[in-house]
Amino acid sequence: MKGSRSFGHILTVALALSPLASAWPGWLPEPDSLVVRQDDAPATETTPPPTSTPKTITTTGDKKDATTTKPDEPASTNLNTAKPTPTDADSDKDGKSTRTGNSTTTATHKTFDPQDGAGGVAMITPATTAGTTLYRIGDPTPITWVWNYTSLQGTPSAIDVLVSCSTASATWTLTQNMTFEPTATFTWDTQKYSESAVASPLLVAQYTLLIHDADSSADATAEAGYLAPFDGFQFGLYTARPYQDLGEWKCATCSGALGALERQAIGFAVTMSIITIFSFTWYVTGFAALL
Repeated sequence: MKGSRSFGHILTVALALSPLASAWPGWLPEPDSLVVRQDDAPATETTPPPTSTPKTITTTGDKKDATTTKPDEPASTNLNTAKPTPTDADSDKDGKSTRTGNSTTTATHKTFDPQDGAGGVAMITPATTAGTTLYRIGDPTPITWVWNYTSLQGTPSAIDVLVSCSTASATWTLTQNMTFEPTATFTWDTQKYSESAVASPLLVAQYTLLIHDADSSADATAEAGYLAPFDGFQFGLYTARPYQDLGEWKCATCSGALGALERQAIGFAVTMSIITIFSFTWYVTGFAALL
């Protein structure tokens, strides 16, 4: 009895509130914004799978440039800028790099004590005491020069040999990159040179022998321990003439007449002789008159 009465009260209240629910005031927010209805079928959002972007890595070096494409790998940048330093085993005593292979090394220039002075050249053949040496242009016997080096601490990579002529204002290169040896020997065939170098023939004049390091020049500044440019040997070149009998030979610059200086000397002697004779005669005759 009590339960049926309670149900009746609840039904009465529900019927009384039904007009209020239909008449929702406009100044209040919408009911859907206050109460969210549960959705039994949850929405599924489809996310596209990540696409892999191929990364291009470019490597440079001593080998040919290579471009490698690797997908799904992050791009990397090599920030290591250090270069390998050659060790003593990779360098000779002059400090020049001798390492071979694909690696690139920078040659270093070794310096020596300035008090040691620069290296030089000492001629052996011909001897410096022989005076000015003359060579005939076109001689079948080649010219041979022999020399050695003094006070060298840094070994030259190679040797260049040249000759220069101040009269012709020209320089002739005889050889380049000649192998360095403690005692050097060089042979110059002037006959072959004269036959091949028709446009620039050798002149009858005085020449200077030039010797220097192939990595340097003939006018480079001398450096302690290294070979200084050498120009201390001079020689002469001449051309041969056909044989001519002495009786048939005539001097083009000679003359049988007396020169101006000779005529002046003879005139002075004759004048002094005349003055002497007249002075002596006057002295003798004048002294005899007093007696």
